Amino acid sequence: MGIRLCVNTQTPPLRPVGDAEALARPVWRLHREYEPNLGGVVPMMRALIHSGRTAGLSGETSWVALGGAGIPPTVPTNDGYTLSTFDLPDATRRSYGRFKEAIWRSFHGPRGFRPSLSDYPGFVEYSARAALALLPKVADHDLLYVNDFQQVLVGGLIGSAAPALLRWHIPLDFRGYPEPVRRFFLKAMEGFDGVVVSTRAGLEDLIQAGFQGRAYQVYPYFDPQEQRSASPAVRVRVQQRLKLREGPVVLCVGRMDPVKRQDLAIDAFVRVARRYPTARLVLVGGESFSTSAAGLGAPKGRSWREKLEARVRHHHLDARVVFAGALPDEELRALYDLADIFVHPAPWEGFGLVVVEAWNHGVPVIVSRGAGAAELVDDGVNGYLTRPGSSSEISHRITRLLGSPPEAERIGANGLLTARRCHVERAAPRLREIFERTVELYERRPIRRRRTFAGART
Repeated sequence: MGIRLCVNTQTPPLRPVGDAEALARPVWRLHREYEPNLGGVVPMMRALIHSGRTAGLSGETSWVALGGAGIPPTVPTNDGYTLSTFDLPDATRRSYGRFKEAIWRSFHGPRGFRPSLSDYPGFVEYSARAALALLPKVADHDLLYVNDFQQVLVGGLIGSAAPALLRWHIPLDFRGYPEPVRRFFLKAMEGFDGVVVSTRAGLEDLIQAGFQGRAYQVYPYFDPQEQRSASPAVRVRVQQRLKLREGPVVLCVGRMDPVKRQDLAIDAFVRVARRYPTARLVLVGGESFSTSAAGLGAPKGRSWREKLEARVRHHHLDARVVFAGALPDEELRALYDLADIFVHPAPWEGFGLVVVEAWNHGVPVIVSRGAGAAELVDDGVNGYLTRPGSSSEISHRITRLLGSPPEAERIGANGLLTARRCHVERAAPRLREIFERTVELYERRPIRRRRTFAGART
């Protein structure tokens, strides 16, 4: 008998694209009424759901998330899950967003955690509403799979009502945190029946910080069927629209957020542009759920893009740097196909699934040593590693690859082989073990409660 799974994320997995009549349909269809939301968590969870029995899943998965504009409270989809959303008052949504951003920034520094305590009630209320939205799912599901740092309080609120597993996606490094803050995070994480982290380094950091719960490591993964090469027609369309012409393409993919440090790619490209007059730097990424008006409305996405555009003008690279914005999946795959080099400049990153996506298209990658994906990079074999924050090292590696097509081809081919380590078919059996172990240990507890709550079937 398989695991009946309920996934929980902050960001809803879909964004409506149909008209009012289409959105009134009883079942929403992928690419008709909706498109998948952007980011790394959503495609990972969709890949997991699609893996089905390989991951030990049975029945239809439920997905609980914060609501967004145009999304009804319940949305059955043809993608293997039914979405349930909960809402927040506007003031709470804003204070929650500010507190969450303070956590996000601190773990990408690391500079220590300096939140505004006046925003903490919003974070608590968000967590409580997420837990209340999950509790009615308990009667019909075996395991709650809670995703990322925003949900860190949810495990303690669920308590012994159901087995709950936390999937932590961002970096884990408690250096520079005051002792009470370190205890806050560790105690909150220990409120879950287990924690899954992205990298071996993350697992070691968690244990060294004093974590007393069960912890597992699974590399982020993707569905190779979702990362097939784009059709020739789409590649031509993207090439013409972005005016890429015949020159080499350096690609950087990441939402508009200061922690992604696209400015490092721009600074590195200054020297590249002098040596390769036809080269183009393409920056792909737009607003996330946290920065969009339909989501939390944080202003950082727009302000960061404005700073990047000003930097491009300062370097007189207006005709050489392309801001592609957020792209549909097929157009992004077309850019991977067109790219000669992929740059991932973020100095600190939980993993960086875009690196693996580039590998899957045979593109040689340049990755900061502070990114989690750096664990899979053998420097000079399947990619290049650079010192975190060093635009000069990025520039040196770009020019080296552009100057040696055979080397670039060799590194890209090795990267393609490395990408297989992150296929969902490889991760799913390990996740099945973790899921089954979590449920088994929960059921062994000497004190069991009947899992019945208001709104749940008995």
